[in-house]
Amino acid sequence: MGKTKTWPFPFFGQGDAGYYEWFEMWVWFVDNVPKPERAAALRKAPRLCKLDAQWPKAHLLWPSTGDQWIQQHLVAEYGTAAAKKKMKAATKRQEAEYSGEGDGDDDDEDWIDDLIAMGGEDTQFNKDIETWLLALHAKQPILFAARRQDLEAGGTKLGTWHAASLAMFGARVQPVLAKLATKAAIKPDDRRRAAIQTVLDYVGADTLPPEIRGLGRTA
Repeated sequence: MGKTKTWPFPFFGQGDAGYYEWFEMWVWFVDNVPKPERAAALRKAPRLCKLDAQWPKAHLLWPSTGDQWIQQHLVAEYGTAAAKKKMKAATKRQEAEYSGEGDGDDDDEDWIDDLIAMGGEDTQFNKDIETWLLALHAKQPILFAARRQDLEAGGTKLGTWHAASLAMFGARVQPVLAKLATKAAIKPDDRRRAAIQTVLDYVGADTLPPEIRGLGRTA
């Protein structure tokens, strides 16, 4: 029997993730990341993670595309020349239909399929995210990373790193959340709530103390 791989930090939602319209994830660092070092933290990140990357807190990075066009971004970054050509034509057709300038032919909707990345682009993106996180952790220790499942895209085929992350939660993440819960209440619009809720959705909030469950609630 081979050795079980040891992962350096939890990545909740790791695996073969599908995307429908949106992409976002959370990277919660062990320590605050000084402003001069934040650009370096993103330097080797996949381009799609950098399109609208924000720092809600000094220890919390929020990579996102910032829009609902993840399919177009995936093809633009990872697609073949043929896929890019089809996407460009389909996007132009979509814009025409929305503006009322299209022909309105409901029997001819094959072009709609060309608005979806179907050439394994999402798989490569997911691999690039993992490569980036592992390299980043070596320089700026990560407490956890989290990516929710996009059920509209069929969810995520969760991987072994995710499974190991569930086992790491109690020892590594829960104490940090418990300490946070003892401080003054965080505001309803605090972005940390979204990151925490993503984790709680995976680990099962019902098994946790109410003060930790409360951290994940949003307004």
